[in-house]
Parts: sequence; C-alpha cells; structure tokens
Amino acid sequence: MAAKGGDMARVELTMDAPIVVALSAPGETRWGYHQFPALSRLPDGSILLAYSDAADAPETHGAPAPCYRSVDDGGSWTPVGSSIEPTRPHCAVSRVFNGEYLVVPATRYLDVAAESLAMPEPASTGFTYLKTYSYHWSELPAAARHYFELLPAWRWQPDRAEWEAGTVAYDTNGLVAVRHGQSAVLPRTFFERAVVPFREELLYADYRAQYARDDGSVPSKGYSSLMVSADNGRSFARRATIAIDPADDDLMGEPGLCTTADGGLVCVVRRTDHVQKPMCIVWSDDAGRTWSRPRDLFEFGVWPCLLLLGNGALVLSYGRPGVNLAVDADGTGERWTSHTAVLAGDHAAIQKHTCGYTSILALDDESFLLAYSDFCYDAGEREPCKAILVRRVHAPRAG
Repeated sequence: MAAKGGDMARVELTMDAPIVVALSAPGETRWGYHQFPALSRLPDGSILLAYSDAADAPETHGAPAPCYRSVDDGGSWTPVGSSIEPTRPHCAVSRVFNGEYLVVPATRYLDVAAESLAMPEPASTGFTYLKTYSYHWSELPAAARHYFELLPAWRWQPDRAEWEAGTVAYDTNGLVAVRHGQSAVLPRTFFERAVVPFREELLYADYRAQYARDDGSVPSKGYSSLMVSADNGRSFARRATIAIDPADDDLMGEPGLCTTADGGLVCVVRRTDHVQKPMCIVWSDDAGRTWSRPRDLFEFGVWPCLLLLGNGALVLSYGRPGVNLAVDADGTGERWTSHTAVLAGDHAAIQKHTCGYTSILALDDESFLLAYSDFCYDAGEREPCKAILVRRVHAPRAG
C-alpha cells in the first residue's frame, strides 16, 4: 500500500533507450499507419505488441493487425502470427480469473447496405469528426439486433493450454448503434484495453458501446459506461455512467480505468475531439456504482492509460501532442507530482510527431514497458520513417 499524502512519497522516473519494434517505409505520413500500439501479456509470459497499418476508419477495423512478440520483457521483438488473431485498430489480451485469458477483438462490422437491411430513422444526429447517426437498438432489424447481442471472443483454457473460440453476451438494454458519415457499416464494441479484475468481478470501461440516457434521449457525443461481468467474462452488463457531458460538447471517450492503492477505482477520460481540451478524472469508492463529478486533468490528452504498480505508484501515459508520463506516488490519482515528456510535441501541429496513443504494461513492482509511435524517426533513410517504439521505464519509490 502506498503512503498517502506524505511529503516523503515520491517516485522518480528513468527510462532506458527506445527499442524499435517496427518501421514504416520512408516518408510514410498517412494517418492510421504504424500507429496505435497495444501491449499485452500472453499466457506463456511473453509480451504481444500489435499495431495498426491501415487508414483510421471503421471499414478497416477487424482486419488482421501486424504483431510482434518478445520473450525478454521487451528487449527484442520477432514478428509472429497468433492464434487469437489480433485485429485493427487495437488489441488487448486480458488475464481473468481461474488462470484464463480473454480476448474480445474488433471484427469486420455489419454492412447494412450489403445485407440490404432497412434501417429506421435516426434517433439523433451529431458531429464527432464526421456527422454521426444514432439508432435505438430496439428499432433495428432483427439481424442487426443479434449482431450487437453477442461479441466474438477468444478464451484461453489453462487445463488444455489452448485458445477456444466463443462469444460474450453484451448488454443491449438501452443500447444505441452509431453510424459515421457516409459509411454503411455499423461498428460494435470490442475490448481495446484489458479488463480490470476487481474483487469478484471483471470491469470494463466502454465508450464504443453507446447507451441512451435514463430519460431515453440519445447523447450526440456519447459517453463512457462501466460494464461488469460476474461470470468471468462470459457476459457483461452496464452498471453505471462513468462520465458524461450534459451539454454534449465534450467527447467523454477513451476511458482508462484502474484500481487505486486505497482499494477504489479511478478513470481518466478523453474530452477533446476537434479542439484540444483537458482530460478529466473521476473516482468511485463503491465498485463503480457511482462516480465523482469529472475534474479537469492537465491541459490536453488522448487515450489515457493507467497502471498501478506493485510498489503502489499510479502511472498515467497520454499524448497528442507528444507522449507524456505522469506519476502519483500515493496511488490514488489525486496528486500527480512527477511528469516526464517522453516525446516532445507541438501544440500547433498535434499530429506531426506521434499519434499520441500509448500502451503501458507492468514488468515488475517498479518498472513498466511503454509503447508509442514516433512519426519522425531517423532510420538512416533519406526521409524519416514512422516507428513503433518501446522503452523500459523505471519507477522506484524514493524517500
């Protein structure tokens, strides 16, 4: 347990040199390519890193993603195939209870035009990068309703030491389907982060699965919900709203959920879409049934990732512009006293140097692996390359 509130609680970060996992062709500038790295621990103890190599669009989601494996805690990497079929844009392998592991991958989305499905009138419209159209799940054609009810999944069976294909039943009570722009596909949720084992439940913070408000109205920007499983990940039900903007001005997406050193829950949420805004942070002390009012955190940030180390320190990675780390030595998220700029960014050109999406994975009680993209990597070519990099970060407690 971390020290709480004392002046002696301090963690100083140091980083090893970056290691190149993958390089693009020289001069690559397309958005979505060599981006969005995701780290996961596999059942044999090795580390999987998957990333995106296609345009950042719903039509590319669910296709196989390039992946690399490390057997030496990130020191070296080998391209591999995988029986769990990591897919774009993000992949997460979750350790759950009873020695099992769970993967709920992105899949090719339902193409309503190709399936000749008659869609209802939208329940609402909004704008997040593109115009969005929202539909009540209960009003969708039967084939579309079924598509949202069961999510394809992989489950590691330790007694047989193999992956087994299956499904996860997902809560459709109040569910809202969202279509983007002129796209004919209906995205459904997938687990792009690891679930959080908490007491006897599995928790997942979701923003891709959208739900109507209690009064039946549909937020135009969406929001983040806490999904809970009491059967080791075979089904998930919506428990509560983590963070929402009543005015529908802020995205309130990409939630990073973590336990705290004092036994609660903390979640950092992205607010920005078209304009840079602070992230927000919320807490729960009743297993996610209720959450505090959102509090602004730092000046900017996308894709916040939280990790509680064995020494009680809470680590946060975030980006755009740049790649950044912050540490709360007390492990609660109340007091971020250490900040490190891993990769500098430019507030006037926030997509110039990196996608800003990171991934962090514990290596031991005092160190973790950080993965990120560098758009201006000098590989000795005539033009910079995009690189997927990892760095071992040391976070010993001082004082």
